[in-house]
Amino acid sequence: MPDRIVPIKPPRPASRRFGEYEVVAPLAAGGMGGVYLARHVTSGERVALKVLDPLFANHAEVVAQLYGERVVAARASHPGLVEIRAAERSGDNVPYLVMEYLDGEDLAAARDRGSPDLAAIAGIGAQIAAALAALHAVGVIHCDVKPENVLVLNDVWGAYPRVKVIDFGVSRLIDAPPADDTSIAGTPAYMAPEQWRGRPELASDVYALGCVLYELATGETPFDGSLPQLMSAHMEQRPSRPSWVRAMPIELERIILRALTKEPALRPKMAELAFELGELADALSASETLRMRIAV
Repeated sequence: MPDRIVPIKPPRPASRRFGEYEVVAPLAAGGMGGVYLARHVTSGERVALKVLDPLFANHAEVVAQLYGERVVAARASHPGLVEIRAAERSGDNVPYLVMEYLDGEDLAAARDRGSPDLAAIAGIGAQIAAALAALHAVGVIHCDVKPENVLVLNDVWGAYPRVKVIDFGVSRLIDAPPADDTSIAGTPAYMAPEQWRGRPELASDVYALGCVLYELATGETPFDGSLPQLMSAHMEQRPSRPSWVRAMPIELERIILRALTKEPALRPKMAELAFELGELADALSASETLRMRIAV
């Protein structure tokens, strides 16, 4: 399984200089490297550098996974996807990515402070779905959609916080040659049945987004337990209706449960999901505004 980047600060890298950028401060740590705030030495522009641990600098598979993020990002341009500008090596041969700097926190941290209102859930979900639809349009499966891979920025999109989808470390191209094995990549709490079999497809991201929406709405993922229990549940069990945990419009529950259908072909397309969530967000916002006016 891929390493989760957690909100702790990594140690400073051996070098403070990466090409035309100088490290300012650490941002996050992962099992194979860290993410750092950096500044262009002449323009002063702030960026984020994703730097591989020097121990992996000559590990071909790990370096290819890091650089593969740039390949994926280059395929799709969308305001809801993190921009990866370059894949380079430092003067002391350490691989790194140059990414846009995003000021905010991941959706998991935002969720931990309390469940957002239903209109915000739909609005945030619409943005995530639109970004993933852009990836799907160019033949990319994200393969690791989860709250930790969605950044909530410190500005707004219409009436809702603006979000960006990040981390293409285990993404796959649907036109890539079939792998020799059926290795599993993803995060167990959000993996579709076919992904557990090592056969992810575009619909797998729809399922994962359904898990994220379920969690935002109820405070819990559709299934929990040990790794074997999670595998069995995602492949064989129906999730409980989210409305049993929290009252919600039937339209939102239907969207979530359709996304969590076991059969990939029966799930909605990501672009369809983006449209339906956007329409629902607008309707819920209008309803809330009307209630506020009546109360006044």
